[in-house]
Amino acid sequence: MENGLVFYIPTAVLLLACGLKFATLHGEWRDPLVTAGVTMLMAGAIACFLAAPPTVRAVNDATGISNFSGPLVYSGMSALSASYLVLMLYWQGGRPERLRRRVQWVVGAYALVIVGIVVLFALADVPVERVRDLDTYYANTPFMRETILLYLIGHSVASTTLTVVGLRWIRKLRGPARVGLILIVGGFAFDVVFLAAKFSALAARWSGHDWDWLSTAFAPPMALLAGICVGTGFALPRIGPAIGETFLAWQRCRQLRPLCAELDGLGAPITAVVRWWDPPTVRLAQQEVLIGDGVIACAPYFDQEVRRTAHAEARAAGVGPAVQRPEAVAEAAMLTAARIRVTAPHEADPPAEVGRLTSLASTARMAELARALSSPIVARARAEAAERTAAERATGRSGTPR
Repeated sequence: MENGLVFYIPTAVLLLACGLKFATLHGEWRDPLVTAGVTMLMAGAIACFLAAPPTVRAVNDATGISNFSGPLVYSGMSALSASYLVLMLYWQGGRPERLRRRVQWVVGAYALVIVGIVVLFALADVPVERVRDLDTYYANTPFMRETILLYLIGHSVASTTLTVVGLRWIRKLRGPARVGLILIVGGFAFDVVFLAAKFSALAARWSGHDWDWLSTAFAPPMALLAGICVGTGFALPRIGPAIGETFLAWQRCRQLRPLCAELDGLGAPITAVVRWWDPPTVRLAQQEVLIGDGVIACAPYFDQEVRRTAHAEARAAGVGPAVQRPEAVAEAAMLTAARIRVTAPHEADPPAEVGRLTSLASTARMAELARALSSPIVARARAEAAERTAAERATGRSGTPR
């Protein structure tokens, strides 16, 4: 707690979410909803940063005023509360003139709250620096008590209102936007719990009890969870589709790996260098180029007879759970046999009947073809093609198609 990680972590998450929104704006700054969301993320990050104990000490030392960080943090939290309500207003929408008046009213009201916090703090007598328990230590101090209550009430109104409105909106959204809003509302709910802990600790002080742990030990983790949930919720609709695309590309790369290994070295060399940090989408593109070139090189040696034989064997033996269709086994056998023929040290004769590879027509069938390469039937076709090629080389001539 003393090192401030419980506050610096949500600061980093909120700044990251804000950066992601900046990176994907593409001229959307004129959208008030986007501006309100970015403002809220920035205000939340600043408030969390200012509330961290190391920051509190540094600000107090720099100003030479004991507990100067108190009104600074409270003002930051009040600005965050205003951004909550402004965001809610833009979520709800409405006529532009009416919406503008409501936003101005909210901003004006919380500006008065901030002014009240500064004035009340100036009137209070708070000579002892308190880094972690300022709220409870001065809970009964005139003017400081009112300062604390003013910021807590203002923040409670904003957090509770936005939680209720967000719950209504969840039912209207789908996909990543809905998941993002669920996380945002969850963050506001943690914020409400944070405020409830603060109020309970203050009420205990007023009644002569010591529940300071609610304010100093329980409330900060709630703030941490609130910041993480809100930041993640705002970032998810922006990065969710990209994450999904990356995962699908990685999965397809893994599925096509056996097929790439089978066709590696055929066709024109790939000049682009794939680095270990390149995203799966880049790797997938390279794999697809390699497979396409390999299939083109093997096409003249696709033997329809090899395909028919393997198909009959697959149907007779039954197909295991890893391979769904005998056709996939048959095409894999034809492909591997052609791979042996095209890389023969001598010029091999084309087959009597050239077959056709149809498994590249869809993503699912390409993956099935790659899985079929591990079939024992395909292994036998590969061995037979290798034996035939070796025999042709030994006799110094090309063999006749079977």
